[in-house]
Amino acid sequence: MHKPSKNLILFFSILAVFAPVLFAAAQNGTIIRFSTANGMFPDTARAGGHDYNGQHYDAAAHYSDSSVLIYVPENYSAKGKPNFVFWFHGWGNNIDTAVSQYALLDQFEASGRNAIFVFPEGPKDAPDSYGGKLEQAPVFQRLVRDVADQLAQHKVLKKPAKFEIGSYDISLAGHSGAYRVISRIINKTPVSEVILFDAMYGGNESYLQWLADPAHRFINIYTKDGGTYDNSRNIEKLVSDSLHVPEISVDEASINEQLLQTHPKIFIFSEQSHNGVITHERNWERFLRNRPSGKK
Repeated sequence: MHKPSKNLILFFSILAVFAPVLFAAAQNGTIIRFSTANGMFPDTARAGGHDYNGQHYDAAAHYSDSSVLIYVPENYSAKGKPNFVFWFHGWGNNIDTAVSQYALLDQFEASGRNAIFVFPEGPKDAPDSYGGKLEQAPVFQRLVRDVADQLAQHKVLKKPAKFEIGSYDISLAGHSGAYRVISRIINKTPVSEVILFDAMYGGNESYLQWLADPAHRFINIYTKDGGTYDNSRNIEKLVSDSLHVPEISVDEASINEQLLQTHPKIFIFSEQSHNGVITHERNWERFLRNRPSGKK
């Protein structure tokens, strides 16, 4: 596994302690961290916390953080339509632990993708797939606006005279429990790309509706023991047999740049662990780098 630098780990430790709005260098790019009323939490559905497997996860510790982390790669160019790549973490994680555990920023920077990484805090250190307020389309779109405003304030992008959601190329990606919030967004907001890391647990109707568009780019990498195997195979069959949308199914060992650049819908079986699929062969990096249709 490619580990982040000691300086980056120290930086994130500082982020977790100090003010909610921070602006600093990370990797070779730039981090912006801010709080917004248009994040996942706090949300009324978790005002009393959440119970799972006999344990209570209170709202103060697990459902009150409205942080959003933005990462702008060193060589990002503001020319053309901005691509925002949103990441959503899975159970038992948070922004800082996920960034460190999966080398998310390091892989993003190394991919060379001319895009901006956006990571809203989810259920913090809790076993919960609930997407909070972002399950409401207007809130997610307001979050996109907030991100654009932050980038304008820090002179990364120019502030448009009028915000229009269609002015941004939006990609959604995530691990495990992230499937739920992604499924609530994709058909209510223009989303061009979805990348799931062992996350195909449900939301089938929403995913199939979105997958029916041949232009949408989709990667679903799944494992035998992560709980997504049967449903991934089911969705793959429905895409091919019912939607009649071209797709391919391959083992992870067969993945190469040409395949990723040629096929917009790929189902990948991995022998890795549920958590290992993100960093094995630096999958996050290579999926980002090798986008079909000449998109960079």
